[in-house]
Amino acid sequence: MEMYMALGVKLIVSFFGLWIVTFVTGRKTLSQLTPLDFLTSLALSEIVGNTLYDEDVKITHLIFALALWTTLSYLFEKATTHFVKFGYLAEGRAVVLIDNGKLNQKMLNKYDIEYKQLLSMLRHQNIFSLTEVKYAILETDGSMSVMRKPEYEPPSKQDLGLKATPDAFTVTVIDKGKLLKESMLGKQINLEEIRAKAREQGYNSLDDIAYAEYADDGKLHIFSVKDARD
Repeated sequence: MEMYMALGVKLIVSFFGLWIVTFVTGRKTLSQLTPLDFLTSLALSEIVGNTLYDEDVKITHLIFALALWTTLSYLFEKATTHFVKFGYLAEGRAVVLIDNGKLNQKMLNKYDIEYKQLLSMLRHQNIFSLTEVKYAILETDGSMSVMRKPEYEPPSKQDLGLKATPDAFTVTVIDKGKLLKESMLGKQINLEEIRAKAREQGYNSLDDIAYAEYADDGKLHIFSVKDARD
């Protein structure tokens, strides 16, 4: 009877402990999990699973383990949010596999992606030919984001007899006042050009910029710290 009571208490503590961990460290759907998040979830499940049926592990040990893990996870999340470059290093960066209609062979080789794998990922986006793709981005969670060429956008502007005008492709260049040379692997940015365009819009200090994205049409879209707070 005592064993069932101990197991029941451990399950209750584990249930609410895991809920607190999820609440404190931030809610994410499975599609948003990075490889680091996935490994963290596995490690946490091992901690809870191993303590449930080990009689030598007391409830206080379980509470201590959950509290310590929650603290470490919370501090790590805050560090990746506060220190922008560390966040990109820890959580990874998106990778450009197709750049303006051209295959980025360097990135394909670096991440061991074969053409059949690339085509399979594109087919999940209802794209069955590389000729339809303007940009293809491998996200940090392993999914792929695709921008079609304007003439292949549904409904096709060619079919409607309209002039095809391409959408702008943007890359993050400033995040919390930090200038990023390569926030997306395979897409390097001219930092001096970004500084000059920011000055043209009246931003002499990058600290006044919360977020900025640079479009392939040469435009810099800036969201100021003041706008972000309002």
